[in-house]
Amino acid sequence: MNFRTLLLAVTALTGIGQAAQAAEPGAFAKAHYTTPLADVCPNPFIIQKDWLAQAEHGGLYQMIGAGGEMSSGKYQGPLGSTGIDLVLLEGGGGVGLGDGETAYSALYMGNSKAGVTPHLGFQELDNAFIFSKQFPVVGVVSPLDKSPTSLFWDQATYPEGFETIDDLKAFAASGKGKIYVSTIKRTFGKYLVDQGVPADVFIEGYRGDGENFVANNGTWLNQGFVTSEVYKFAHGNNWAKPIDYLLISDLGYSIYTGMLSVASNRLEELAPCLEMLVPIIQQAEVDYVTDPVEANGTIVAFNEGGFGAGYWKTDADLMTYAAKALVDSGVVSNGSNATLGDFDMARVSALFDLVKGGLDERADPAVTPESVVTNRFIDPSIGLK
Repeated sequence: MNFRTLLLAVTALTGIGQAAQAAEPGAFAKAHYTTPLADVCPNPFIIQKDWLAQAEHGGLYQMIGAGGEMSSGKYQGPLGSTGIDLVLLEGGGGVGLGDGETAYSALYMGNSKAGVTPHLGFQELDNAFIFSKQFPVVGVVSPLDKSPTSLFWDQATYPEGFETIDDLKAFAASGKGKIYVSTIKRTFGKYLVDQGVPADVFIEGYRGDGENFVANNGTWLNQGFVTSEVYKFAHGNNWAKPIDYLLISDLGYSIYTGMLSVASNRLEELAPCLEMLVPIIQQAEVDYVTDPVEANGTIVAFNEGGFGAGYWKTDADLMTYAAKALVDSGVVSNGSNATLGDFDMARVSALFDLVKGGLDERADPAVTPESVVTNRFIDPSIGLK
């Protein structure tokens, strides 16, 4: 099945009308992203994603729209009518990055799978501090205002839910279950332990699996993305019962995740490009969550077409839910002002205060909040209305 046929099949599943199906692929991008970039940006411009294609990346696919070229681990096409091509590289293992590589290490060492060095790569704010000597980066725009990482639970088992760290402490004291997370040695897991949630209530090793949640009949709390696992457990995953959740960001670990970052030693080189490109990225994220149909269809077609990892499934219903959940949960928002994509420096400083005591030889001893993020290229007039 060729891409055009597959995309039409996907759009039919998502309920798009005949007029939308008949639109020229990429027409919206060509009409709306028109800033001339050919004289200031590398061509093609390469962005290294942190994971496999999903709703969190929707704004990037929005800049190309449908009709781009799909190949293993890569989606490429004209960035609107700007005069350059955009290349989106998959993250994760297998088709994405090589063993031991990350989206931020690739900014220095390159992506060995694709054989290129990207211009922008995804990074998380805490890791920007942690690796500030080994792989120093500067975040230039964050399409996600909050991390989509959550703790979720079965509504019937815990109808009153959980809202605070004190609630998690009470859960630990009750002995009713465990909290299944990836690790408590770093990131939000370490933060929760540092805040007084007993270490022995946690089970480490979460890798997207649901066996512990199901095997313990929903008595455990589980890590997962609000855009993915929350939906999948509510509609399947051997559970198919109502699920509720709490964002980790709302527990005080207010991290920026998926912030697009440049290698610090290339910031000035790429600055003329970023001045023009970052506002397009901001606007594309607004456009995606306002009308996600075309980008969602592209992501579904990419994954169903075998260009991503075989185990990674993003059906049309999940993508529809996920795009809406991004806004409903506040993961995509203007934050404390009217601007999407900028960094609240008070939040950045607060997270730095949480992690600085654990920094080691991987970090620059002189790292500061201002050295890992910048609002220099942000257009403050662009935001959700």
